[in-house]
Amino acid sequence: MASSAAAGFLSRGSSTSGSNMRGLVQFIADLRNARARDLEEKRINKELANIRQKFKDGSLSGYHKKKYVCKLLYIYILGWNVDFGHLEAMNLISANKYSEKQIGYLAMTLFLHEEHELLHLVVNSIRKDLLDHNELFNCLALHAIANVGGREMGEALSGEVHRLLISPTSKSFVKKKAALTLLRLYRKHPDIVQPQWAERIISLMDDADMGVALSVTSLVMALAQDNPEQYKGAYVKAASRMKRILVDQEYAPDYLYYKVPCPWIQVKMLRLLQYFPPSGIEFHLAALILADFLPR
Repeated sequence: MASSAAAGFLSRGSSTSGSNMRGLVQFIADLRNARARDLEEKRINKELANIRQKFKDGSLSGYHKKKYVCKLLYIYILGWNVDFGHLEAMNLISANKYSEKQIGYLAMTLFLHEEHELLHLVVNSIRKDLLDHNELFNCLALHAIANVGGREMGEALSGEVHRLLISPTSKSFVKKKAALTLLRLYRKHPDIVQPQWAERIISLMDDADMGVALSVTSLVMALAQDNPEQYKGAYVKAASRMKRILVDQEYAPDYLYYKVPCPWIQVKMLRLLQYFPPSGIEFHLAALILADFLPR
């Protein structure tokens, strides 16, 4: 199943580059047509020897490097050992072309783990993509951090991830990914999320985009569960957002599910309210807001 999905992705990637990626498509077809495992192994060993020699010779263009890394990825996903080409794959991350950079990031998430010795070599390239004005580059970098990022990478790049989350110029799909990336980092290393970020993160629960509000609420739920005092402002925000959804009907038609508006964010916000004690000014403010619609 995984190999079929990977083959489909790599084949689609090759088709967008015209006929130049025929070698990759043919290699995938050869492996699929192999009638026995020993025939598959023979074909793979032949290709690995060829790729190893190409990398050894050097002076490969970005396109050819991408093509050979794609072959290595397919071989790896099929379950065969790939013990070289990792550095060449990481070099693709610094490419200017999206198609090459995408394959580099894919290789990083498959070949490396959070303690891998090569990981520190790509931190600056990932930071550069987080700071780039190209939203697609931002998303590739966020995916990589969420999938592979350990403590070292999290400490080095969490500030840039937070900046993308709170920036007024960030597109909604970037903010959603940034919120979920911070959530992933927090679950692995809680001290990476700084206490001074609380107010700005809570404010995004009011974001006009429901997808952003949902992603941020997921992040706030995890943070508030461990730090209720720091995130007590989320109490009133959750109650206020629920009133806007249920009473003021502030939601797009796409978020109406079987006549229930935004059920997923409602459930998350009700769960969030459970994390706070029934006392204090925040509780009373939230209670006043909730009283407007709960009896209905």
